[in-house]
Amino acid sequence: MNRIFMVFTLSLTVFFISCAYTQSDLDVVYNLENVKRGPLSSLQPLNIEIAEFVDKRPERDNIGYKRDGFGNKGGKIVTNEPVPQIVREALITEFKKNGHHVVSGDKRDVYVSGRINTFFFDMQTGWTIEFMGMVNVDLKVTKSKTGEVLLTRTYQGNYSEKCLGGLEGTWERVMSIALERMVRQASTDTELIEALRKITNKERHF
Repeated sequence: MNRIFMVFTLSLTVFFISCAYTQSDLDVVYNLENVKRGPLSSLQPLNIEIAEFVDKRPERDNIGYKRDGFGNKGGKIVTNEPVPQIVREALITEFKKNGHHVVSGDKRDVYVSGRINTFFFDMQTGWTIEFMGMVNVDLKVTKSKTGEVLLTRTYQGNYSEKCLGGLEGTWERVMSIALERMVRQASTDTELIEALRKITNKERHF
């Protein structure tokens, strides 16, 4: 019995070690079901263009690494969609849910651009495993009619959870919640709301 248990334990250990050095692909999304109308909805509907985000992360080909049982760096963790697209789509969803129109070209009232500083997942191993996600983005809001920069500000979302173990589904949840918290911090920022409020009816495009 002990021999069978030892063989099983060894096989399980080899399995987890081998898994730690393969690449994992995550489907990180801004869950539409969690999007709620907030302070952005108090503004008159605006025509907003959201530019492609500049990716300034030190390592743009991954969002983190797996760890083996000793905490050593393993295989890469990547996203199925490009990180700039994930962030942009999350902000588009937030603005649309709050009653604004996402447009491009001459019809825009406001131009939102930005850069991604951090979009990172990590884990710390021990008696339990802590999974951590961080998203850090700089946003710039520009009035289209005059080119005036109304706001430049950094927003960040963090999330972590501890458990005995977790695979891709847990990692996706951790990163998706971190993304959600970054977007929510931006959409509830009073300075952002007041900057957008400066776009009066006379300045808007119809």
